[in-house]
Amino acid sequence: MRIAILGAGSLGSLYAALLSQVEGVELFVHGRGIHGAHMAAHGLSVEGERVFFVSNEEVFFSLDEVGLPPSALASIDFILLTGKSDQTEMLAGLAQQLLSPEGYVLSLSNGLGHAELCQGVLGPHRVFAATSTHGAWRPKAGTVHWAGKGETVLGSLSGGPGLEEAQPFLSVLDQAGLSPQWSNDGTAIVWRKVLLNIAINPIAAIAGVNNGVLLRPDLFSSALSTMLEGASVARLERVILPDDSELEDQLRRVIHATSGNMCSMLQDLRNGRQTEIKVLNQAIVERGERVGIQTPLNQMLAAVITALHVE
Repeated sequence: MRIAILGAGSLGSLYAALLSQVEGVELFVHGRGIHGAHMAAHGLSVEGERVFFVSNEEVFFSLDEVGLPPSALASIDFILLTGKSDQTEMLAGLAQQLLSPEGYVLSLSNGLGHAELCQGVLGPHRVFAATSTHGAWRPKAGTVHWAGKGETVLGSLSGGPGLEEAQPFLSVLDQAGLSPQWSNDGTAIVWRKVLLNIAINPIAAIAGVNNGVLLRPDLFSSALSTMLEGASVARLERVILPDDSELEDQLRRVIHATSGNMCSMLQDLRNGRQTEIKVLNQAIVERGERVGIQTPLNQMLAAVITALHVE
């Protein structure tokens, strides 16, 4: 099976490293900047939950600054988009060039709207919904820290492929230790991940703490209230979600599982990068306005994070 990772930042690098260990997988990893250049020249180191090294002789690393190699075009069976939210359209365009005639795409980017954007570029018949709760961050170029084990969930979307088409990739994810799950409701799995992100990322970023600190009662209460505010919007959009007590349990489990993780929003603020607040809490505010409810907690967090952006 030929697999491509497009937008290999922290999470993409983790998936690339783990998938590279599966027999029979031919891996193509497309990165950018200093981290991408380091992987192409020297390989990729993994630390944290596991410690190992991926040689640049085992994996084909390419760079956005150089472009796609002709040998990879129209040859990839499954493509994971793992870049930032503002890169999704560009990465979907690259995927269009790389996909084999029977290939499929899934986006692990945070936020709302990515799967729909991919469907618009590639066609509904090529796109799965997907989420990940694995925690990863980059301590330095060429190294990814696996901060906490989670799961990878794939799901079907309207007009899209189903379990039969996903099964070969689910098997590979299982062999890689990425804990795959399947859902027939792709929209719901995306929303459930968004609810976790809106609860954890902005509060951890503002407080400047790893995820585990949010288990403190005062911070957890704020995170949960933010999550349930978002859940109210989702339910008015007719998204099928668990009841509030199950959402609370899931939030607690994910924070505990990724307790050592520095969330991507905190990493972005510390490194002077734009965050994904527009497709997370700000998206909740905008969707709340459309369905006629106020979302003051999400609005406040979106405003504060936006004010902290370094222009």
